Amino acid sequence: MFYNLLLQLRDLIWGLPFLVFVIGVSLTATISLGFIQLRKFFTSWSLVFAQDGKSSGELSPLQAFLNALSASLGNGSIAGIATAIHTGGPGATFWIFVIGFLGMILRFCEVFLATSFSSVSHTGRSLGGPFLYLAKIPGGVYWPTVYALCCLGYSFSSGNSMQCNSISMALTQVMPSLSPWIIGIVLTCFVAYILLGGASRIAKISSFIVPLKVGLFFISCTAVLLYHWAELVPALILIVKSAFNPQAFAGAAVGVTVQQLFSSSLTRTINASEAGLGTAAVIYGSAGSKNPLKDGLSAMLGTFISANLVCTMVALSIVVSGAWQTDANGAALTSAAFQTAFGVAGGWIVTALTLLFGVGVFVAYGFIGRQCWLFLTKDRFEHIFTILFSVCALWGSIADVSVVWAAIDIVNGGCLLINLFGILWLLPYIRTQVMSSLKA
Repeated sequence: MFYNLLLQLRDLIWGLPFLVFVIGVSLTATISLGFIQLRKFFTSWSLVFAQDGKSSGELSPLQAFLNALSASLGNGSIAGIATAIHTGGPGATFWIFVIGFLGMILRFCEVFLATSFSSVSHTGRSLGGPFLYLAKIPGGVYWPTVYALCCLGYSFSSGNSMQCNSISMALTQVMPSLSPWIIGIVLTCFVAYILLGGASRIAKISSFIVPLKVGLFFISCTAVLLYHWAELVPALILIVKSAFNPQAFAGAAVGVTVQQLFSSSLTRTINASEAGLGTAAVIYGSAGSKNPLKDGLSAMLGTFISANLVCTMVALSIVVSGAWQTDANGAALTSAAFQTAFGVAGGWIVTALTLLFGVGVFVAYGFIGRQCWLFLTKDRFEHIFTILFSVCALWGSIADVSVVWAAIDIVNGGCLLINLFGILWLLPYIRTQVMSSLKA
């Protein structure tokens, strides 16, 4: 009964009007800012590698980039994107790439605003993100608090419990004798250790994990694509054709329409890349940076990496290997694709990626959730947050959390709706400031 209500509420939130709103805001921002994600694409790469790491906040701009990238490179990229392919067939790959392009402008806008309106709390802690710029829109007395509650819930559930659950399931699959309780206790202790070290320890661990998981992913995924190089061109043709006629190709869900295919691709890509959710804005707002344009440009590169590269490569690997025609779903589908090139070792590679992606996400969300908590409590009771976040890690490791996925989509939709309304309302300000900065 309760689960059915959750599903109905989720479907209501992620219905056609909401999809039109998300795409409408993305296209409006893209046109208003002169396709900045294309014009300044190569500039964004140079800005990331040119950062000197100096900052007046809890994180440097480079650490903010790595933490934001780590938060968006989770098991949604491995399992969520595979689910989109399982649901809609090869055509989902096309829409995943398109949505990633639109997501770049949303990430730019939210980080630009976060840096523009960053401030310092009464305890001297750098503060920024949707908490501050949502106060500038109608109803601004309430929206920052509502957003902080939604984002905190997302941090506890998707950013923590779900990642730990994925790690636990992956490890017990390759090592059946390993108890989920042992995994849960280890992860709980690790989470507590990270959070007790504060922002500096979180940044240090993220700086270590991100290059490791990005490197392993691109090496292994590229190997799969090269192994099936002869099928690349036919696969790309299949992807484009099935994007506009999914019912004509086996493997897609029975009766799936282009709208359903796009909706599924949009939901999974946003969940994976987190563009538009405001989470990256929370991280960048804590950097104490005074360069909104530079931060926005470097931040949108993170969306390109997570959506247009990682998510698209996962989807393409599944299609080019032929694994999409099997009954496998989620991480098992990605594993099936990797096994076509690596054999049994492919399962271990996906398990290692699941572990690294999951750890990277809940480390980053330890910081995001902490910022939401400190905003809501006015910089108090930080140890209570540490306890709650650690308990969520233990629960996620041992529980069957299938019911919570619907709740996550609801909270996710709440963050996205509120944040996009803020971006749309403040778009004239963004355009004025951006154009002024580009002329300077």
